[in-house]
Amino acid sequence: MSVGKLIHTLRQRERPRPRGIRVALSAVVSLFVLSFNIPAKAGPDLTGYKLIFDDEFDGTTLDLSKWQIGTTPAGQQWGSDSYFVTSKPEDAKLFPEVYIVRDGVLTIRANYQPDFVDPNKWGRKWYSGMITTAFADGRPPSAAFRRGYVEIRQKLPSGKGVWPANWSCNLKSQSPQGDPLGVVELDGIEAYGVNMTVVHTTVHHWVVPKAATTVMVQNLPDLTADFHVYGYLVGDKDLETYLDGALIAKVPLFRANDIDPFFWMFNLAMGGGWPIDVPASGHYDMQIDYIRIYSKDQTATSVKLN
Repeated sequence: MSVGKLIHTLRQRERPRPRGIRVALSAVVSLFVLSFNIPAKAGPDLTGYKLIFDDEFDGTTLDLSKWQIGTTPAGQQWGSDSYFVTSKPEDAKLFPEVYIVRDGVLTIRANYQPDFVDPNKWGRKWYSGMITTAFADGRPPSAAFRRGYVEIRQKLPSGKGVWPANWSCNLKSQSPQGDPLGVVELDGIEAYGVNMTVVHTTVHHWVVPKAATTVMVQNLPDLTADFHVYGYLVGDKDLETYLDGALIAKVPLFRANDIDPFFWMFNLAMGGGWPIDVPASGHYDMQIDYIRIYSKDQTATSVKLN
């Protein structure tokens, strides 16, 4: 099993992935830079799609029937410079400090503690969070599709070293046997706290030779000032990214004709090669109002909706 690397403006940095995995592959990389102009905000046409997953984050805690917390489907940590807190008993004290559900909003908080003891012995002093729709305990995914649309209303944090992302991988790539044809990774958005008026949308193919196509969108509004609606439409041939209903990026898929369904991940990672500033509060917050997932696949995996 391998997970990808991401493209940054001037250099490559490692995408979060399980530690101890080495990948020695050649790379084919494409980078496109777009300046944001405000077009008509119609959003994608969802005719024929059905709602297969919905979390409005009501109540006072995360619904663990919908979310795997903190790990890959294999139960491993991704390689962020923050430990992703899990729902395991050993993380019980940390859990409420990272996953805060209040007033219909989920806050994923990245906390800094100079005396934090990293459970994986990687020496990290930050702990943060990830929620994902693929479980590590044998349950089927709460949501997975080949063709579908993910919509999330969220407010991003700012600060040197923050690294929020909404992304996905094909399910087969995270199975025990892996995917012999290579991991297909979709990064709906990745943003970096050094400049929160820029996002990256990337499609990766982790095989020999590894390949990635990135659209970097510049001159966006400050994504930390308010909530925005982010949308990711996975079609037959392309990944489209929307901001407040406006199409801002379109990236072709690798292996478009033979990819299995995707599961999705939403996380607040830290570092990834960048230095991290510690704010006076000692934490950074990413807030999520809702996540809704739609699909036009007859076989889309979904939770039972109320």
